[in-house]
Amino acid sequence: MKHMKKILCTALAVVMTCSLLPSYTAGAATYAELQAKRQSLAASTNNAKKEIEKLKDKQGDLEDDMAVLDKGLQSMQEEYDAAKADLDFLTARLDEAQAELDEATANREAQFALLGDRMKFLQQKGSTGYLEILLESESFSDLFLRMQYVNDIMGYDKEILDELQTIQDTIQERTDEIAENHAEQQAVVDIQEEKMNEMEAVVAQKKALWKSYESDLAKYEKLVRANEANDAAILRQMNASASPTAVYTGSGKFQWPVPASSRISSEYGYRTSPISGKREFHNGLDIPAPYGSAIVATEAGTVTYSGWMNGYGYTIIIDHGSGITSLYGHNSSLVVKKGAKVSKGQTIAKCGSTGWSTGNHCHFTISVKGSAVNPHNYVG
Repeated sequence: MKHMKKILCTALAVVMTCSLLPSYTAGAATYAELQAKRQSLAASTNNAKKEIEKLKDKQGDLEDDMAVLDKGLQSMQEEYDAAKADLDFLTARLDEAQAELDEATANREAQFALLGDRMKFLQQKGSTGYLEILLESESFSDLFLRMQYVNDIMGYDKEILDELQTIQDTIQERTDEIAENHAEQQAVVDIQEEKMNEMEAVVAQKKALWKSYESDLAKYEKLVRANEANDAAILRQMNASASPTAVYTGSGKFQWPVPASSRISSEYGYRTSPISGKREFHNGLDIPAPYGSAIVATEAGTVTYSGWMNGYGYTIIIDHGSGITSLYGHNSSLVVKKGAKVSKGQTIAKCGSTGWSTGNHCHFTISVKGSAVNPHNYVG
């Protein structure tokens, strides 16, 4: 019986001891499972960003194509307008020529009618028509005048008819020439209009493709934002799950993480992202420094993460106890490994520009129970 009690006490002590060890679980997911989720999100985000870059390249090429098309369409519109103006001018000329031809024809027909009346009169009188006019002369001078009168009438009629015929022939030639030019110009206008319609169809296709690219961009950008939000939530779980039983024993004044630089290029809080160009919440400080500069632990603690992290590149996370963690991102290389105990001021990484970065710097975040806080509240 005493032996059995001893076994039970030993087992209970083991259970109690294990319950005091650091736990890396968050809810139903283990620390490793959370990291696997982050890696999956990182792969999805990287693929989406690659697609975004491809689409932006295609949009750039398409934008160049559309600029060329716009210039071509503008030039074609100018040519069409000029051809249409010429056609309108020829149409007006043709209308004028036709009106002149109609007037000349009417005049000739009127003169024909007048001549016809005289010929009819002479026909009714027979061959003696002109003779009677002459025999009615009262004197030789009167006879002479009557002969001249008859001759003038006949000559005038012929002259008028010849002149009218000449005018009509000239106008007919002009009308035919203008009509021929009008037909040729109409063909030019039709060709220009056909080309414009074809060009406008191409432009419409390009615009439709542009809208398609914009739609795909919006989808991928939405996916990236969703992944980043999920990644941040998982990171908070990971930070919150790190050594919940450990107690912070420091002085409360953390050391500056980049001894080689005191400059801050981006503060904690809302900013315009240098990567996406959109407004976002920046959960830490960006501290620029020369490549390879030492990155040191801001406070003593245990390294809970050492490796590549989505967005942050090569990253170190240190658990300082009492739910306080610090993160150091975008490093060129890592000096300490997961599980290592580090002291305040100890070099843990080298400055770089890995991950989503636009230059050598250290992204420094302090979190309390999984939520990022203003680092200025801890470091001087």
